[in-house]
Amino acid sequence: MSDKYSGGRIVFFSLIGLAIASFMSGLALNIEQEYITSFLMGFSSGWVYPATINIMNYYYKEDRSIYLGYYSVAWPLAIVIAGIIIAPIAIYFSWRWVYFLSGFFSIIFAILSYPLKTDYQEKKIDLSVIKDKNVILISIAGFLFFFSYWSIVLYAYKYFVSIGIDKVIAGFIFSAMALAGLFSSAISGFIINKFGLMRTMVLMLFLYSILTVSFAFTASAIMLIIISLLMGIARFSLVPIQANFLTIIGKQNTGSVTGIANMFWQSSGIFGPLLSSYLIKSMGFEYFWIVLGIIVLVSIFFYKAIKIC
Repeated sequence: MSDKYSGGRIVFFSLIGLAIASFMSGLALNIEQEYITSFLMGFSSGWVYPATINIMNYYYKEDRSIYLGYYSVAWPLAIVIAGIIIAPIAIYFSWRWVYFLSGFFSIIFAILSYPLKTDYQEKKIDLSVIKDKNVILISIAGFLFFFSYWSIVLYAYKYFVSIGIDKVIAGFIFSAMALAGLFSSAISGFIINKFGLMRTMVLMLFLYSILTVSFAFTASAIMLIIISLLMGIARFSLVPIQANFLTIIGKQNTGSVTGIANMFWQSSGIFGPLLSSYLIKSMGFEYFWIVLGIIVLVSIFFYKAIKIC
């Protein structure tokens, strides 16, 4: 849809849908209603990424890697800001106001986004990209990487507490990943321009893999903070790197390619935790981190098989 219509228009309607779902969530009376509104939030927000990648591709054809790096600061920044403001709002006002404010800001940015342009054409939706080898490879590679990422997000804090780390310190260790991402996302474009896209991708994936495995070999809070900071650098450097891959592979169908790949990446958030819970129960946390690190390593081979200019 973001290849067929203006990216700004897609973002507008996506954020309006997100605003409506947020207001509904704030007004929900039971957990069943929260599940429904949560589904609607996901359905609405899923349109944003393909459209915004198309928008970035329109405005920043020159030095695209650098500007995609700036754009990707949004990921860790959202996590950090949410961590700072959600708890105080919920404590001093109400948890419902978190959703009301989210809906309010979604409307504001929907209006601001509407004029944004893309290289769209009034054309039929091109489904042939589904069969493209590069699209299949980046979808599988991203699925494997995000399989590990979502599993780490879900279980890292629980693991830190289980090995005796204070709950507050465990929370800081967990948050360190996003804090480091504020820095690494911003400079990732310069790193890509210096070392090349594929070389930077392999380096960051290899680093992320080794750091994931290292969780299994230390219980020191200081060491875990250092590991988490380095993981944040690697993980959030990968956001603009993957966006670069999508624009190169997609060309005039960047929105379609991004949407297909992102569908696989997000689905790993469903399958990853399901399998991870089984792995933890059957082999324990120590071996679990090793398995996740190996999965990230395997993803490198799929990324390396992608043919790009």
